[in-house]
Amino acid sequence: MNESTSKAHKNPAPEEEVWIAISAFEHILEAMPNDRASLEALSHAYEQIGDHTRAKDYMVRLARVVLDEGDASAANELAAQLAPYVDEDPDVAKVRDSLAARFAKGATDAQAEELAELAVDDGLADEQRYESFNLADELSFAWSLLESAQLTQEEYASLVQDLTEMSAGEGNATISVLHALELRAFKNLERLMLAVSKETGAPIITLSLFDIQHAAITALPPEFVTRRGAVVFDFAGNEALVAVMNPHDPKLRKSVAAILKRTCHFFMTLPSEFDLVATRARELAAKPSGK
Repeated sequence: MNESTSKAHKNPAPEEEVWIAISAFEHILEAMPNDRASLEALSHAYEQIGDHTRAKDYMVRLARVVLDEGDASAANELAAQLAPYVDEDPDVAKVRDSLAARFAKGATDAQAEELAELAVDDGLADEQRYESFNLADELSFAWSLLESAQLTQEEYASLVQDLTEMSAGEGNATISVLHALELRAFKNLERLMLAVSKETGAPIITLSLFDIQHAAITALPPEFVTRRGAVVFDFAGNEALVAVMNPHDPKLRKSVAAILKRTCHFFMTLPSEFDLVATRARELAAKPSGK
């Protein structure tokens, strides 16, 4: 399940803040009805303000998406969360039973192997999916900044709106929380990045200080660099040094390591610096190595 929204469940925010989040995530669901991060966030948010009926309804919607996507890693946890509602709502019981039947903990070895394959990040099976931007990952990052008081309620609401609008637009540009904040000339960006760096263990580096070699800058597919916000800027022996725009995203780290098939160390950098390198990566990808 999404780590940031789980934290929100454990540490309830003031009710006004919760309503801001509810409005933002319901707006996202209008465009993406099956967005799992939004469904999970709304379930937790309504539970925080005591609306258990809506919390249950969003949890059931999330469970149906999990069933459709065949996500074994989330199924057992969701089945447990639905358990308190089973006696009072037959529809919940049906969904819970479907989860339990399809992703039973007592599966045979063959079933367990199949479920393990289903639980693997979709990007690892299809290079095109490696390259897909996921708005939910950036919204999760934004939520974590609100929780840690790096953003005010108003700044968070504006950021969610910016991310939603950026993701709906066309063009070959990296979309990220840090990009949206830099575009708004967010005055505390440096302080915010320092806090995120400390929390995620991703040091801040200045990409312009590196003479990035062809082998490094083209190590990841150019569309992946742009759409997912990650670029290799150097190698240390057989290990890769990678700048990422969202150090909070474990799926991004997993995808990078899977593509490179080597140990990776992750860093943060300013969005404007990242964009210069991403542009160069696209240009170099079309040229033979060494030219």
